[in-house]
Amino acid sequence: MISREKAEYICKKVLKQIVPTEAEIDKLNTVINFAKKAVEDELKKQSLDADVVVGGSIGKNTWLRETHDVDIFVRFSTKYPETSLGGLLGNIIKSVFPTAKITHGSRDYYQLCYKGYDFDFVPVLKIDKAEFAKNSMDASPFHIAYVRNHSRINNIADQIRLFKAFAKAQGVYGAESYISGLSGYVSELLVIKYGGFLNMLEAFENLQPKILIDIEKHYGDANDVFKLFSESKLSSPMIVIDPVMKARNAAAAMNYKTFSVLLFAIRKFLREPSEEFFVQKPQKITALEAVSRKRGTLFIKKEVKQTEEKDDIFFSKLKKKVSQIHSELERQGIEVYDYGFLHDKGIYVYFEIATLELSKYQKHYGPPVWVPSDNFDAFIDKYKDARPEDTNLVVDVKRESVDVKTIVLKVLKEGLADV
Repeated sequence: MISREKAEYICKKVLKQIVPTEAEIDKLNTVINFAKKAVEDELKKQSLDADVVVGGSIGKNTWLRETHDVDIFVRFSTKYPETSLGGLLGNIIKSVFPTAKITHGSRDYYQLCYKGYDFDFVPVLKIDKAEFAKNSMDASPFHIAYVRNHSRINNIADQIRLFKAFAKAQGVYGAESYISGLSGYVSELLVIKYGGFLNMLEAFENLQPKILIDIEKHYGDANDVFKLFSESKLSSPMIVIDPVMKARNAAAAMNYKTFSVLLFAIRKFLREPSEEFFVQKPQKITALEAVSRKRGTLFIKKEVKQTEEKDDIFFSKLKKKVSQIHSELERQGIEVYDYGFLHDKGIYVYFEIATLELSKYQKHYGPPVWVPSDNFDAFIDKYKDARPEDTNLVVDVKRESVDVKTIVLKVLKEGLADV
């Protein structure tokens, strides 16, 4: 059933395409070293007690070819108030890179496109232990050190790259709330845990939620974790105990839908390995329209403009609005076959509608039958034909329109009014 030999052959071919070239590494190091030194020199000039650390996938040496996002952590001494870090960093970055733009968050940080690379300059506290972190980013240097040390020992940095490319191609890479997938750090930890990409896939073939991964064995058994962790930390299908912060589930952002997409891809790859599992295929609105025509459904799309908010904030809000629109359509008796949003030379919200005709009447649900007498009387006085259905009062009301497209467009317009 599982073709390990073929899978290994495919992985070797993929690595030739995703491991950064020497020329790319040299160019990146030149740019980073310049930026890092410029910030360090300015710190000295302003007599600030801080140092500079390269973070993210680049800092951990697990980055993929042609990915040019650079995280620079400026670690300030704990003698500085936490509330002052954004301002201190701003004085530094604006002096060195005047075109850098501020991004507001739990702490302000700065973004800059320099020499074709996207830099994030992030202020963190220089703490002795990760559990002393006052902000999640304070622990990042400890994550960097952990991954670098363990991937170097087992020589599995390239194995991590394989899994990152695999996860990205499935659309499950990213802990942002609108993705609810795997962060880079969790991806790295999973490969470290199992000692390689294929080892990890084979292990997941027979795992079922909830999966507990505790690399450093901070807890005696699963019962300890389920007793000590809050419900919010245990809501994800995987509980990955952060090796440097034992009270944290590093995989808390992942949901069951994303996990299912990942597991499906893992099982398919193990049965028939192919390079296609590592290739990102952006969705096309025309492709979705073609599928809708084949199914005989009604396809409705609407282009929306992105605000100046950060991607995570904007797309999280958009995801919530799209979900609310879906609920409203279902409430009106319209079956939604598929829905979502995508990037395709713009941002499109789309709904594929399975209901092509509507009845003249629809059910309008009221309160529970045991609602207080005054409320009960008010409902049956307003709706003379009210009746009980399951536990609620219900009445048939005539639709304003039976044209499905008109209704969907109206609900979309109202639901996306402030986007």
